[in-house]
Amino acid sequence: MKNRTIKAGRLFIHKNGIRAGVSVFLLTLLAACGADDNVPDMPLGDRSIDFSTTVEDTQTRSGALATGNLLSMGIFAYYTGSNDLTISEKPNFMYNQEVKRSNASSPWTYSPVKYWPNNPGDKLTFFAYAPYVKEAIGSNPSFRPATDKGYPILDYIVSAKDNDQTDLLVSIPPSMNLTYGTNNGKVSLHMSHALTRVSAYVKSGDNVQGKQVTVFSMQATKKATLIFRDPTPSYNKYASWSYINPIEMITVSPSATLPFAVPAVKDEKKLLADFFLLPAARINESDHKFSITYTTAGTASSGDTPVQTVTLSNQTLPSMNKWEFGAYVSYTFLIEKQKLTVTATSHPTWGDAGTGTVTGSVVITYAENESTPNWSNGGSGSVDGKPVVTHSTVQNDVQWEDGGTEIVEKS
Repeated sequence: MKNRTIKAGRLFIHKNGIRAGVSVFLLTLLAACGADDNVPDMPLGDRSIDFSTTVEDTQTRSGALATGNLLSMGIFAYYTGSNDLTISEKPNFMYNQEVKRSNASSPWTYSPVKYWPNNPGDKLTFFAYAPYVKEAIGSNPSFRPATDKGYPILDYIVSAKDNDQTDLLVSIPPSMNLTYGTNNGKVSLHMSHALTRVSAYVKSGDNVQGKQVTVFSMQATKKATLIFRDPTPSYNKYASWSYINPIEMITVSPSATLPFAVPAVKDEKKLLADFFLLPAARINESDHKFSITYTTAGTASSGDTPVQTVTLSNQTLPSMNKWEFGAYVSYTFLIEKQKLTVTATSHPTWGDAGTGTVTGSVVITYAENESTPNWSNGGSGSVDGKPVVTHSTVQNDVQWEDGGTEIVEKS
């Protein structure tokens, strides 16, 4: 048998037109034993649970979440009585509870309102993600049933177009084993980016006019499972991604209209795509490829205006080890008439608030003469049907010169 304390309010009785107040005091009632005495009773109190949030970085990309534009989140909460949370517990207090606000200066609200336990030693644990999605077939992320024991598990699927991809935030660290006195009744949630932001820029390496990207795509991991977890000495985060082997890949591409004009001014860059992608699993980093086709208009001695088409398919991206939980990596595709240089930059924050660090690059040079020393056919790329070669250093090519009007002789 368990003792349950119920706090009632004030009862008013009207008799003969006279209003009399009768105080109803705290009553201790004996509750019948339940089927499972190890499950704590739900807390009964009169102090509502309030939420506050911060997001680790500022917003720079349309669709990215930040403290100022975070308007909804989902909460999973556990009530464990006087005990700390263990992985044998179920989310018995809140299951994907929608918590929302109308703007950044408005308070977070939800319904029905939940309350802190009257017992000052009773504990609640909160896990959060954002933005909120209603649990349904096909929701992204999707969740395990409320009857499952353990910390929350979120299944996530990447969309094919960058504009359809959604930023995903999770509360790290979770708000573990809180009492009302922990923070005067306020649950403070620190939200972190769980995906890898990957930007693709195009840039001209010369002053040649009229270059255009006609095809661009990347291969990325399609689906994974986010698991809240206890940190370890080798992995200090409270959440990690889990992958099913063999890992399923998806082709992602920009929503920008193609063909996409490459800036005509040398060294000016332009954003082609901005992806929210799953961190790369170490076992399949090499499966993340890019494909690009671009054209360059030329002038022939006959007066014709031939177009050089460069197609590079399934090329390996550098610095795949930087695709980590909450990381931001940008790639600059430096386009010239004789070569393509891909440079990876790791940024210190999701919002690119600081100077990035170049972490890797690859140079793909078009083979003018396959017998040239140290040149060899590489990849499946081609220039007008001829093979290309991949180098770690730039080769001098006297046929093409930076700037001016380029002459392309027809064969």
